[in-house]
Amino acid sequence: MTRRPTALLLAVALAVGALAAAAPAGVAAAGDTRGGRDLLPLHVAHGKRTAIIDSEGRQVTLRGVNLNSLGDYYQDDPHLPPVVPVTGTDWDAMAAHGFNVVRLLVSWSRLEPRPGYVDGAYIALIRRTVRDAARRGIYSVIDMHQDAWGKYIASPRGVACPPGTSAAIGWDGAPQWATITDGASTCTPGAREDSPAVLTAWDSFYNDRAGIQTHLVHVWGALARAFAREPAVAGFDLLNEPNHGHVTDVAQHLGSYFARAIDAIRAGERAGNGFSHPVVFETTVYGLPVPFGFTTDTNVVFEGHNYGESIGDLPIEGVFDYFQALATGFDAPLWIGEYGWFSDPPAQRPKLVRYSAKEDALLTAGDAWWQWRQACGDPHSISHPGGTPDAVLVHFQRNGCPGDHNLGIVPEWSCTWRGYPRAVPGRLRAMTSACDGPLQFTASTRRPAVADVWFPGPARPSVTGTGISGIGVTRVPGGWAVHFVGTGTYTARVAA
Repeated sequence: MTRRPTALLLAVALAVGALAAAAPAGVAAAGDTRGGRDLLPLHVAHGKRTAIIDSEGRQVTLRGVNLNSLGDYYQDDPHLPPVVPVTGTDWDAMAAHGFNVVRLLVSWSRLEPRPGYVDGAYIALIRRTVRDAARRGIYSVIDMHQDAWGKYIASPRGVACPPGTSAAIGWDGAPQWATITDGASTCTPGAREDSPAVLTAWDSFYNDRAGIQTHLVHVWGALARAFAREPAVAGFDLLNEPNHGHVTDVAQHLGSYFARAIDAIRAGERAGNGFSHPVVFETTVYGLPVPFGFTTDTNVVFEGHNYGESIGDLPIEGVFDYFQALATGFDAPLWIGEYGWFSDPPAQRPKLVRYSAKEDALLTAGDAWWQWRQACGDPHSISHPGGTPDAVLVHFQRNGCPGDHNLGIVPEWSCTWRGYPRAVPGRLRAMTSACDGPLQFTASTRRPAVADVWFPGPARPSVTGTGISGIGVTRVPGGWAVHFVGTGTYTARVAA
């Protein structure tokens, strides 16, 4: 292996020693309101270990939360807003828990409220939100979110549903003009996705009736052009939990939409004189993947939603293994875009401990908890027409209802802010991180570079290892920024 000149190694080590005066990109420095991190452009690397890497060639792990403050949700009760606005206090709290990414929900219904008109004011709001996050060292994955197609498939007030079915609440996603249901019933026999109206709306999308799929593809082009030169955008998430509709070959139809959207994103980035951002894609809401090879674009990340032993009964580890097998087939990194538990945190904590251990063992690209804070008027909180929210909603934070009283972050979720390597030279080979204990990892690199590691807690951590030099530990809100130069195959152990 070709070795770098000794002078370069010395220069890098000196840079680490001078962090308090001038922090290099990706490294925390005291007093920096952005968490000290100048966010670098990201892209996907392939080979034996696919990974998200930054422009310095370091493997990046993205851990954070979902944020739905910009979402356009159905409001069942006029006295209960469906979202809670995000504030600077929220961003500061996310950074103080070590998070470096937010999955930022946006809505097609606000992006394109009428056919062919893309709302520049909404894009400006998204941009301000992305930059507010970036000032705290937090990337954004812009997520085209939908649940049960959209707001406009709510059952009319007073509708009489047939036996065995019930009236449906509205959700979020498509604009009214793109909701083509042919008058199908909105009554649902069970899950929100299963009403004839929702299924027919998805049929219309897959068949591009009235050009509605083409419209969404064009919206992606407009978004990509707007953010073409924005390094704080970690990815474009093409569509949240798409439904099957009645289409029998849904995988092919969904793969076709994904491919079209990716092409539009790349054209938008070129038109905006920007660079290629990672594109994030999912399975259907019931876990069906699109075909391998659905796109020739290689700058893609596979996203799974792991609700094992949470919403469903499937084992946490089994869901992880399924998603990892798919990611390997797509030759893409695996990122968990949603996971979480929503009741009785003490009983759920052991599950989170197992989730965290499996995630570390797989060396995933990270995750985003669902969600930062859920409003009392969110359709998830109301559940059905005329419903009322629980007195306390449990997500990453507890929320008191009515009135959206922030009752604080759930302490049992401490595994989510355990230590982790935000950006490391080369590629990770192994990692373990105890929820309230030490972080250990091994990595290998051909080029010495500065590692950026998060470690929580008030106690100054010790840093030991092999193949590392120029160790620096800087106090930041909520924990510590650890940095060192990694050379060759190196190991690091960070412990309080």
